[in-house]
Order: sequence, then C-alpha cells, then structure tokens
Amino acid sequence: MYAKQVGLIALMALGSVSLWVANPLLWFWLTSHLQSQAGQAQMGPYVLLLIGVIITAVVIGKGLAALNRRYGRVIGAEPTVRIIVPWRRSLRDARHGGREDPGRVPVSILDVVMVLSVLAAVIAFALWYVVTDPTPPNVGGPGPSKD
Repeated sequence: MYAKQVGLIALMALGSVSLWVANPLLWFWLTSHLQSQAGQAQMGPYVLLLIGVIITAVVIGKGLAALNRRYGRVIGAEPTVRIIVPWRRSLRDARHGGREDPGRVPVSILDVVMVLSVLAAVIAFALWYVVTDPTPPNVGGPGPSKD
C-alpha cells in the first residue's frame, strides 16, 4: 500500500518538474533546430514554441490531476489536507469565539508537490545563476575595455 502511495507521489513530482523544466527545454530545443535550418529569423518557430509549451503544459497538468485522483483512490479518501489560509479567516468570528472551519481550504498532495517543485526550480535557477555567472563576454563587467 505504501509503495503505491510513494510511487504515485514520485510520479507527481516527476511530472511537476517536467512541467517546469522538461517541457520548455524540449520546445526551446525544437525551436532552435527549426530556426537554425531556416537561416534567417522567422516567426513560425516562435509561434510553434508558444503554442507547443501551452498545449504540452495542459496535457501534463491533466496527467497530474489524474495521478492525484488515483492517489485519492489508493488511500481511500479525499487526498487533501486542511489548512487555514489567513486571508480567508474572519476576524469577527475569531473575536466572538466562532469556529475557524470556514477559513479552512482543502490542499491536495498535488498542491504540495507542485509548490515544492516550483521552489526547487527557483532555488536551482538561483544556484545556476550564482555558479555560472551568465554575463556574456565583452559586455560590461570588470576589467579593461576590449577595443
């Protein structure tokens, strides 16, 4: 039972990382090859890039939603966690001893996986930026100018 749960969560994590990383990289790679074959810059490959990234993201998102539903069937319950979102909490009810249940919002395991994957992608990008120092050669930067 736990193996199925861990496997489904791992598939969701892989799918969410592919949504943010593999999907755009695939379409950028394809566009760069189409553009290099064309010689002169054309608009067609860029339109293909835009449409391709969007359609692939929708397909991956539908697959992730299906995995989330499957996870719910495996655990035998709604795959959600109840949290209180501060901006949905009523101040009037809290002062008068009211219940905080209306401020609770269901959060699925897919929501948690997606947030963690975006956080990992942002941290990876920041590390890449710091480590590689992507300043193009001969553009600004320290040192004497190259004439």
